[in-house]
Amino acid sequence: MRHGLPRMAATALPAAHRTLGADRGLVIISQARYVALPDEARVQVTMDARATSYTPNSGSTIYYYPAAVFDVQPGIARLSAGSGSTGLGVTILNATADYTEIKVTFARRVFYRQTYPFQVTFDLPDPGGLPNRNLRIGKSIVAFPVWAFGSAGEPGSSVQVVLPTGFTPSIQGDQMAITAGSGGEVVLSANTIPDPTAFFAYLSADRPGAFVTTEFSVPVRGASATVDVRAWDDDPDWAARLKELMTNGLPTLADQIGLDWPVAGDLQVEEAAISRLGEYAGMYNDTNQTIQVRYDADGVVALHEAAHIWFNGNLFRDRWVLEAWAEFYGVQATTALGASGQAYDLTNDLLASKIPLNDWGALGTVDASTESYAYAASYHLATLIFARTDLAGLRSVWNAVHNGEMAYQPANPAGRAEAGRPIAFLAWQELLDLLEERTGANYDDLWAAWVVNQSQAPLIGERADARTKYDSVEADAGAWNLPSSLRLEMGAWRFDAATADLDAASAVLDERDRIAASATALDLTPPSNLKAAFEGADGLDAAKMEADQELALLAALKAADTRLGQPENPFELIGLLGADPQHDLDAARGDFEAGKLDAGQVATDEAVSIRDGAESAGQVRAAFGGVGVVVIGVGAFSAARIRRRRRAPAADRPEPPTDAPTDPPSEETEP
Repeated sequence: MRHGLPRMAATALPAAHRTLGADRGLVIISQARYVALPDEARVQVTMDARATSYTPNSGSTIYYYPAAVFDVQPGIARLSAGSGSTGLGVTILNATADYTEIKVTFARRVFYRQTYPFQVTFDLPDPGGLPNRNLRIGKSIVAFPVWAFGSAGEPGSSVQVVLPTGFTPSIQGDQMAITAGSGGEVVLSANTIPDPTAFFAYLSADRPGAFVTTEFSVPVRGASATVDVRAWDDDPDWAARLKELMTNGLPTLADQIGLDWPVAGDLQVEEAAISRLGEYAGMYNDTNQTIQVRYDADGVVALHEAAHIWFNGNLFRDRWVLEAWAEFYGVQATTALGASGQAYDLTNDLLASKIPLNDWGALGTVDASTESYAYAASYHLATLIFARTDLAGLRSVWNAVHNGEMAYQPANPAGRAEAGRPIAFLAWQELLDLLEERTGANYDDLWAAWVVNQSQAPLIGERADARTKYDSVEADAGAWNLPSSLRLEMGAWRFDAATADLDAASAVLDERDRIAASATALDLTPPSNLKAAFEGADGLDAAKMEADQELALLAALKAADTRLGQPENPFELIGLLGADPQHDLDAARGDFEAGKLDAGQVATDEAVSIRDGAESAGQVRAAFGGVGVVVIGVGAFSAARIRRRRRAPAADRPEPPTDAPTDPPSEETEP
């Protein structure tokens, strides 16, 4: 940028007179002509000017101007001045990095209402050196600042730029008309400029020329990456610089990001100018795997574009996410390599254009100030995220995205991470979930401050409530994993559905605990059916049905155990002759532990049915068998039933005396 604006000033003008409002002073109108000479690495500048005095005489005092002082671009050479065939004295009063102050001495005095024509010529030579220098004149690229010269606030000055045939110009700042000259040259012009001191344009023009390709291979995480650096044939320095950056930068980026080399075939790295990139210093095209880097771009720009090899639409879709992490890793790699470069800086001026990053539009649809803010804010957000984790934590996130892993994984993993991503999904949601799930830190406040727009803001609060409930239910689940369908709902930010399922899961877990307590009381081990149903793909309704059925069978088993434990009357003993309801009940208990609930219910019902029908059966048998038979049968059958009843566990059962007979015979006789 130049220092201030070009200015014109008179010399030998009484100081007191300069304050007169009606005095326009020495007014200079000029026609500036810039001719680019790429073969000579310079721009020839000619300024044809007319100086007119508008300072009236006052009484006996006559005013005149002997010279003019004004600014031109910095770094000029071959400065000269003249008026017609008369050479004029011209000197450099001050030379800085931003401007050159010169003085032109007229061959005669310029009095009130007199006009004096003069001409100033100088060169803008390419100084060489840094690739991002403001003035660069070569066979492939011409770039330099274009100024107008004249008095402040005075209209009428003009600017013309002439480029050789074949150059494609791009203009930043004040625009200029582009036409073709009679010899095929490219002519840019701005006529009748309202205020020459306010005019500024930066011209960049490139000409398709021969590219020199440098091909080389780079080891990247066990793969061999082939890179073709395509530089203009007159810019070997750019080729050497980009080869070094790619050779060292690609492995560094891959290691920092933690993903393998994704390019199939050769990666193209091509030198470009503003005419191809517009306002951007670099661009990566994932379709043809080509990085275009502007001729004057620094290391951060080059490695930022290289980071887009990983951070592109294949990994995320949201623009701010891609730009945030491409810039972050571009800066990280540049720093690690000790290369030069400047990261985006979120200044107060840029903050004046603040928008939610989710409202950042597509390339070419956003005004310049918003675009600049969004780039800087995205990188700023990446640094805030990084402050809460580290490179390893970020690597776990990128690998999860690359592998299509669900954000919410089982609390008790049994192997590889579960995959599954909702179809209609946005990167800003997935990134927040994965960051919090994989790094263990909270970032929702950053999303509220920088990412979401007004309509999306309530989702942050809904998400926080759902996650609190999720964490509570997951803790209650213990060794059980929450269903994948529920975890997908959380990852899809379907919080109403997820909350309803969390309530259903909590109800099933409550029944699980009731099942465990009831089973323990019956000296039983619950089957694995409920866990499988709870974690399975059939939904929590299926788990609820399983829990209800298990509870129902446990209640039936308890009731059956109670019923069979009641003492038998004589008729029941006769009715149970040849029957064994305890055997059916034991089978039902085994069915429960094996998860055969239907069979267990049938066996339980059978055991109770036999016990309930024993008295009636005994009465029928007694009626047809006679009293004597009944008495003898009662004694003998009673002993048999005592032996068949289910015994207590060995630890609770008393041992019989060693000398006692195991089964004494009955001594009763018929009366």
